[in-house]
Amino acid sequence: MVVYLAAAALIIVAAAGQEQELVLFYAVAVFVSFLVGLVAMARFARREQKPALAWINGLAAAAVAFTLLVSLWRGWPVLSMVATLLIAGGLYLRWSRAGRPTDIEDVEARAETA
Repeated sequence: MVVYLAAAALIIVAAAGQEQELVLFYAVAVFVSFLVGLVAMARFARREQKPALAWINGLAAAAVAFTLLVSLWRGWPVLSMVATLLIAGGLYLRWSRAGRPTDIEDVEARAETA
């Protein structure tokens, strides 16, 4: 909780309390999530041999990537991207250390034994 409080304080100070600047920080985190989801859906559609869905998701991912880049171009929202990548990296490490479980039953079983 202290880490989240510190991160929130840093973002508010970096944005100088201006709500329009704060929206940019939020937008970066949201667009990163959208982008990762769309790329995953495009990959899944390719595996399922559904090229039309893969193209649609790929085009949507390109549009979101463009929007993300425009947001990052404004400067300070790069801090939001760094924080997002640090959190994602930490979650990836935890997932790797847990043996890379693939389904919810495996996750629940490992959580109960830990």
